[in-house]
Amino acid sequence: MIWALINDLGQRAVSFNKWEQRRKLRARLEALALPPGSKALDFGCGTGLFCGTFAASGLAYHGYDIDVPVVSYAKRMHPGHVFASTRDEVARHGPFDLIVANCCFHHIPDGELAEELEWVKSILADRGTFLLIDIAAHPEDRSVVRRAFRALERGAFLRRDADYVAIVARHFAVRRVEAERSHVLSIPGNPIYNDTVIVECGR
Repeated sequence: MIWALINDLGQRAVSFNKWEQRRKLRARLEALALPPGSKALDFGCGTGLFCGTFAASGLAYHGYDIDVPVVSYAKRMHPGHVFASTRDEVARHGPFDLIVANCCFHHIPDGELAEELEWVKSILADRGTFLLIDIAAHPEDRSVVRRAFRALERGAFLRRDADYVAIVARHFAVRRVEAERSHVLSIPGNPIYNDTVIVECGR
């Protein structure tokens, strides 16, 4: 539980409580124009930092993460919302109208990721939307500061934009691909940032 608290506070501090990411995510959720009360799954939810963003967009929030202590912490922090740490728990609440994997797939190797995507597809409603948001690798960027910042993510499987799209396209119908930047302290124009790719898909 202590690690979950440190993780939660650390992420909030580096990103100024993720203000920039929350704003961009809410705009994307609202652009989908899902009916109020639609079921949304936050895949790799961690401590539930985006729980309020989903709820403010009128969605019924469900969080999933395999880290049991982190999920326990999220339940305490966000009572009234559903959090689960196993596939069986998640499946009981499906199918989902929206599934968002927000900056978690860069921790998962290709073979395991293919299995995860098939499972995600199996719990997505027939007309549902899968949204991948993840950090894109740009090895040509030689900035020492940005490279050090990306190293803080501890993700061993950062991929190029096109690689994320190619992997997802083997399992879903890709509708739209976009790119964004996520800045340290949520300050637009800050030279310390992560480039992210957003892949919107249907079944």
